[in-house]
Amino acid sequence: MATYRVLVTSWIVEESHPELERLRAIGCEIVNERRPSHHTEAEMRALIRGVDAVIAASDAYTESVLDAADRLKIIARVGVGYDAIDLKAATRHGVIVSTTPGANHEAVADLAFGLMLALARYIPLHDRLVRTGTWQRHTGSDVYGKTLGILGLGKIGKGMARRGRGFSMRVVAHDPFWDDAFARSHQVERLPLDDVVRAADFLTLHLPASPDTYHVMNAERLRMMQPTAFLINTARGTLVDEPALDQALREGWIAGAALDVFDKEPPWGSSILERENAIFSPHVAGFSQQANQQMVHLAIENVVNVLTGQPPLDCVNRDVLERR
Repeated sequence: MATYRVLVTSWIVEESHPELERLRAIGCEIVNERRPSHHTEAEMRALIRGVDAVIAASDAYTESVLDAADRLKIIARVGVGYDAIDLKAATRHGVIVSTTPGANHEAVADLAFGLMLALARYIPLHDRLVRTGTWQRHTGSDVYGKTLGILGLGKIGKGMARRGRGFSMRVVAHDPFWDDAFARSHQVERLPLDDVVRAADFLTLHLPASPDTYHVMNAERLRMMQPTAFLINTARGTLVDEPALDQALREGWIAGAALDVFDKEPPWGSSILERENAIFSPHVAGFSQQANQQMVHLAIENVVNVLTGQPPLDCVNRDVLERR
């Protein structure tokens, strides 16, 4: 009989994933409820009962969900974001919240830079035209030598800065926790947030979701951008006021945008999907083959550690560890 029950909701952890054997080896029963879309709060309340650990996607772990968790010891996020988890409630319930930092930041930077190139040179549009038998050319914008604006100079933002310097771009950035050594060595100029917005030919967002960053790109800031500028968001949908961006694209305040994340996911019914000067992807920036393998490995390592009485590799709410 299994000693522990581990719920898997992350869609990248396939039922046959070899790393799951590490859990079975310590007496875990795997409860697989993986799917690409989010579970509802009612579904999560039902799933969480009798579970010792979750290998978690970005489902919401509210106070109500955590109230239903009668055995839960750890929510192991496969990824770095934990804004969908009520951290205070998790801490009150004695539930460790872990993430997998350092596993996918280069993958996110790759996609963000790829989206930037795709926007500048109309790559998706030209692909659609050729496939439908239309030999029509649209003149795009250079990326080489332009100004890259970065909001959030953490690991992903630094990855973007390195890629931008490889294209001889001027790189300007804003981050309240400034890494002066990195900025000096990679020629990144520190500017106030609004000045980064005004200066950027390509503005890329790499901030966490928080009350301070909610709709950081609102109508006022979108109007600050150059009319030839492009916005790229691979971070969190709440960073952008989506109706304001829709208006900005429709009325030509900016040249275009690329979104991998949305305020509501999936964004079905949003009029922003009608904009021809925007390109979209389904929240996949952090998912490459190599990044997925590393994230799953680290998440399972965190679960194994906690269930065997060891601290996780990474813990967001360290107060829980201190109480044990």
